Amino acid sequence: MTPFNIKRSVYALASVDGATAELIMYGDIYEEVPRDWDDEPIPGNYITLEEFLEDLKAVEGASKLIIRMNSYGGDAIVADVIHNRIRELARAGMATVCIVDGVAMSGGSLIMCACDEVEVNPCSLIMIHNAWRFMFGGYNSDELLQAAAALEAADAMQAAIYVRKTGLAEEEVRAMMRETTYMTGREAVEKGFANRLIEDAEPLRIAASADRHTLYVGKRELHLAPGMTAPENLETIEPPDTWKARMLGIINKHKEE
Repeated sequence: MTPFNIKRSVYALASVDGATAELIMYGDIYEEVPRDWDDEPIPGNYITLEEFLEDLKAVEGASKLIIRMNSYGGDAIVADVIHNRIRELARAGMATVCIVDGVAMSGGSLIMCACDEVEVNPCSLIMIHNAWRFMFGGYNSDELLQAAAALEAADAMQAAIYVRKTGLAEEEVRAMMRETTYMTGREAVEKGFANRLIEDAEPLRIAASADRHTLYVGKRELHLAPGMTAPENLETIEPPDTWKARMLGIINKHKEE
């Protein structure tokens, strides 16, 4: 394998030795960088399809690929393409391993499940759910039915990935997706989404904001998509800016007194 060291804004892909490649996959998964109403790039950490597939060519001579994952997901179809390309490498004889350093949610969990071996920390967080989409404007019943059919097809695709990885019945997987199921590392192993629990791993703190719309994974802040909330069993903390504003308010109040 020719040595390589590819660095993007949110991930890095490098040859570790003569036979192993390591992919650091910390970011959100999209076909291209999202843009706002003024067509300006929206700030964020994005893994885009074209860049990723181009970089993935570098690992074709490796005998082992290690993916280190921390992603809350993004575009399910893009994640499916990446999943299938990793499965293609696995079928060609490459050993594929995913280590969930933080979270593997939504599309991130689809890519995780492409790997033959998945290792999770006790405080890793895995999440699966039904597909959804933004819709703006006016639609008739036929158009809404078409949108629902497309989402159902995406759900069937995701369920097939989870069933292949876990060996669970499709009905059970579908029920977990409908309920938007969060799993700790241990629960992911018990359900078959992961193969091994890293018992001696350094603890990584995962907490939620008070409104449960934001996750704090280590030093990284993950804003959940509209309509999604963090599980009730996660501890909640104030965002740093909110805490700072509250402390300043208390200080200023004492000064006035």
